[in-house]
Amino acid sequence: MTSEAERPPDRLADIAERAEAVLVDFDGPICRLFGSKAAPRIAADLRQLIVGRGVVLPDELRDGNDPLELFRAIAVVAPELVGVVGAALAAAEVEAAASAETTIGAFDLVAACLATGRPLAIVSNNSAAAIGAYLGRRDRARYFAAVIGRSEHPDLLKPNPAPVVQALQALKVPPGAAVLVGDSITDIAAARAAGVACVGYANRPGKAERLAAAGADAIVTDMTDMAGVLARTRRPVSQLPWVDSGGGPLVVVPTTALGDWKGASDDDDDSWGDYDRACEVDGYAGVLDVGADQALVLADEPASTTYLPDQRIFVRWLYAVSEAEVVRLVPRAVEIAGWEDAGTWTTSGPAELFDSGYTGDGLEHTTHLTVDLARGTYLIRTAFVQPDKRTALMLVHLVDRTTSE
Repeated sequence: MTSEAERPPDRLADIAERAEAVLVDFDGPICRLFGSKAAPRIAADLRQLIVGRGVVLPDELRDGNDPLELFRAIAVVAPELVGVVGAALAAAEVEAAASAETTIGAFDLVAACLATGRPLAIVSNNSAAAIGAYLGRRDRARYFAAVIGRSEHPDLLKPNPAPVVQALQALKVPPGAAVLVGDSITDIAAARAAGVACVGYANRPGKAERLAAAGADAIVTDMTDMAGVLARTRRPVSQLPWVDSGGGPLVVVPTTALGDWKGASDDDDDSWGDYDRACEVDGYAGVLDVGADQALVLADEPASTTYLPDQRIFVRWLYAVSEAEVVRLVPRAVEIAGWEDAGTWTTSGPAELFDSGYTGDGLEHTTHLTVDLARGTYLIRTAFVQPDKRTALMLVHLVDRTTSE
């Protein structure tokens, strides 16, 4: 056993800096699929199934609490039962996925990857059906560019590098540009065989030493730590200027009326001022009077938003693998958009896009974006668009009513 003093140097920051994509095991780093009593019970059920088919199990398989080890062994002991045992195991996994507890920090890691433009893949020895059942509980499948589940061939499970290689191919990244986060020796072995850096997730006492001895390049005991180091490294340079919200609507206020937008004022006990008015806008977009002018409110979702002046379209990033994917898919989104009218907006000219909680005359303290528009009245059209299964955008199109559009 490797002692604390014998662990490899902490290379976590270096690994994260080089990682352009993140592969992560499912049971452990993402969730706890089986409780302490479930795995032994499932293993016992599988043994009963096998024995009931007339197979005499060798002594070393008559005990044990790991259903996956039994699945691997059956390929040697009774290969004709691989399909039957695999189906029974998958059914038990799907049932367990319905109540599996999410690992603390797991979706901090997901958020860090999304924020830094790193595609994610799950690489697991558990069934794809079980992974899908878990992710489907809270619509989380969209965060993962690939899900590699258990092969029908037990010899292709990790520690075989095949699932890792399959994930790399799906993400289109070379081995040296990826990192795998896993909590088992089989994860470490598969990553090393595939030429991928590996971070061991030591979620139990003594596991850090075992993972280090197996060849893990770095160790974390909390998935939040992995998320933190990813968030601090390789932040991509944005291709477009984005304005973020602190949680409420964004607003587009004409430059001439900026001084009249008071943001989240606390002068009135019953209202948060203009911010409160913006929050009351129904639908995806609407207008409010501000001074002698009108402000356009981008409501419904506190989504990062940019503006395409050549098309007079606000693009609101609801979810996507990366900004590059958003940029790539915007033309497709515009092409397939099912536009709905949302009224009209009359503006005195150029405006500023910013978080509605801020005052219009204090924009030096927050991110904002100039919206270059001519004076006039514009038809507001909105569309919720999913140009692919991993991307959703809200589009707000301004159509000049004085033109032939």
